[in-house]
Amino acid sequence: MRKPYIKLPSLTAGRGVAALFVAIHHACLTWGGVLSPLGNVGWLGVSYFYILSGFVLTWSFSCETSVKEFYVHRLARIYPLHILCLLLSLLAYLFIRQPLAGYTGTPIGTIANVLLVHDWIPGHPEIRQAWNGVSWSLSAEFFFYLCAPFLIRFSMRTPNKILIDIALGIFVAHLTIGVLSVHFKLNAIYDFLIYHPIARIPEFIYGIVAARIIQSGYRVKLIKVMQYGLFVPLILYVLEAANANAIVMIDFSVPAFLVLLMSGASADICNKSRPVFESLLQMVGEASFSLYMTHALLLGLMAGVVHYFHIVWHSSAFVVIFIVLSVVLSIVVYRLVELPLRKVCLKRFS
Repeated sequence: MRKPYIKLPSLTAGRGVAALFVAIHHACLTWGGVLSPLGNVGWLGVSYFYILSGFVLTWSFSCETSVKEFYVHRLARIYPLHILCLLLSLLAYLFIRQPLAGYTGTPIGTIANVLLVHDWIPGHPEIRQAWNGVSWSLSAEFFFYLCAPFLIRFSMRTPNKILIDIALGIFVAHLTIGVLSVHFKLNAIYDFLIYHPIARIPEFIYGIVAARIIQSGYRVKLIKVMQYGLFVPLILYVLEAANANAIVMIDFSVPAFLVLLMSGASADICNKSRPVFESLLQMVGEASFSLYMTHALLLGLMAGVVHYFHIVWHSSAFVVIFIVLSVVLSIVVYRLVELPLRKVCLKRFS
């Protein structure tokens, strides 16, 4: 008999924080400002999403669910909003002759975008980051979804000790290849490691292993200072490195993300109370996918308006206004667009 599902609200709140970090990253690239130090590492929110995705899918996975039903639910979650954002960017291109949030897509690249495989083509940013550039990570996520039922079932048949050994081996190999690719100026390999789904699936696997550890009864109980202290190596590296290696940054963030995720899940299972602000973050977390998919389009629109009307304010003001507008827009899109479209797809294809 399947064990009763336990909700993990801390994971929803964490998803909201990660989406905000990515939005701040893009806003600081556009305007700079006092949040730039945070923005410089904000793109690592994508890494957290990948780890979280592996964890959540494993946590909720049931062998009683068919592979077809699994795929239908995952596509209903991501595909409608992806197509809508793609159409909005294409529509904007018809009027202003440039996309709002990415490269101008090629015909073949646009077809790949529709099929959600545009990130699978290595070495072509004009394809993977065309129209709505952030959707490259969604294409990688789609690849993870295709692999998920088989990876999760494998994890269920494998002892935790072996799973941990596999994860550690992948981690060392990934970090080593990343360092060597920069040292020997192997730019094609470096680009592949940053973007391609095959190179990013280790993060998804870490999430699977973390979920299996928690499901086996292990609990992570660390005070907040110790949890956030795991980010110190990443911070020191970014401060000391003249040109930080993105792969090193990703791998240095992994232990901290895993501990935060597993600590939050452990606290949720033990029914520990949460601060009020975390409840607010849960609301942002519920709309985090809408926030992630729409913020770049909003940024392109807002930057265009600021430039057209020659608006001169402090750069940090633009960033703060943009973040507030992004959150408001995401909640509206989540409730009025994302959820209804998901229900329609599930009703039609389940």
